[in-house]
Amino acid sequence: MAVNCAALPADLIESELFGAEKGAYTGATAARVGRFERAHGGTLLLDELGELPLPAQAKLLRVLQQGEVERLGGTQPRKVDVRVIAATNVDLEKAVEEGRFRRDLLYRLNVYPIRIPALRERADDIELLAMHLLQRYAALHGKRLAGFTDLAMTAMRQHAWPGNVRELENLVERGVILAPNDDLVDAAMLFPASATPAAHTVNAVGALESEAHCQQSASLYDTLQASGLTLDALEDALIREAVARAGGNLAAAARALGLTRPQLSYRLSRLQERPLAAS
Repeated sequence: MAVNCAALPADLIESELFGAEKGAYTGATAARVGRFERAHGGTLLLDELGELPLPAQAKLLRVLQQGEVERLGGTQPRKVDVRVIAATNVDLEKAVEEGRFRRDLLYRLNVYPIRIPALRERADDIELLAMHLLQRYAALHGKRLAGFTDLAMTAMRQHAWPGNVRELENLVERGVILAPNDDLVDAAMLFPASATPAAHTVNAVGALESEAHCQQSASLYDTLQASGLTLDALEDALIREAVARAGGNLAAAARALGLTRPQLSYRLSRLQERPLAAS
């Protein structure tokens, strides 16, 4: 059984952990069984232990030492047989020095400490974790992705990861959202040049667009207006230039324009018909 000590209100944490008798506080219309009693014969994980208030720490120390709990508002201790695992990202030694954590409780809990290194200290785990998260978020968002580019993997290995695995989760999900289907997630999708929320915006049809793309679109529009060209004329010029640069290779020209060869052939046929229609 797990309980997040940081997520519980300070005035309810004792009743949540140790239980409460009927009438122990306003709104206690029935007796409440605490987590220790419910975990009797098993294991209780106390997550974010460093956020536990001092009064609750004193009661926790008694449970660990005596193997019994006393419900809030109760008078009879109740025996419990519970294995306790405590987790925290707080430096408890420093918290003891600052008076935020009981020294005797720290010594009582510190029977078998396990230190989980920060993500930046275990670079060999990053690729495995990233691929696992990629599969998870690709399924969540209905995407088909082939993996990460070499540049993306190098960038992840070199990142300092101040937010540890939670930060990695967010970055991979961002990459999944931005990457096209059947493609690789690149470094720019994980680490945008601008780390602000304005790095991407929503266009008129509800799709994500980068600010750089929006700026390019505005620049192209200004160029079109200044040149006096129509949209058809601009398309014709682009097609002629692509075919010329590809040396007449329509497949290569189509790839350069982001088209299929049949799509380019269709546009070429329209291009040839326009002068006849104009005459």
